[in-house]
Amino acid sequence: MSMNRRRFVAALPAALLLSAQAANASPSRLGVIFVAQSTCPYCAAISPVLKQLQDETGINVLVASMDRQPVLPFTTFEDGLRHPLTSHFQSVPQVLIFNSKHQRITHHVGGVRTMRHFVTRLSSALQQSSVL
Repeated sequence: MSMNRRRFVAALPAALLLSAQAANASPSRLGVIFVAQSTCPYCAAISPVLKQLQDETGINVLVASMDRQPVLPFTTFEDGLRHPLTSHFQSVPQVLIFNSKHQRITHHVGGVRTMRHFVTRLSSALQQSSVL
């Protein structure tokens, strides 16, 4: 059965949910740093997925905006150009997995080849970081 784009995009948070729940339940609390900018179409596609991930699992998402503008649906952000973990990035989107147990970034998911590929890589990164 072929899945149309709308149904595929609607299913993306569910695809992340299993790994995110496992990550959230682990002793190592995870966070996500989303390096983005308001004018990036890939960032606009990813941000609702990350927002739903945050809302449904409690994994904190910090938006580091490289153009000092909100990346909707997130309305709050840090200045990505001044943040010590993000100021060196030259391209967006970048997603960093922060493991508070180890107090460091454990995984980096950069760019979007396809949404399916991005979600697979993010899911894997969340799972791997949760077991460290």
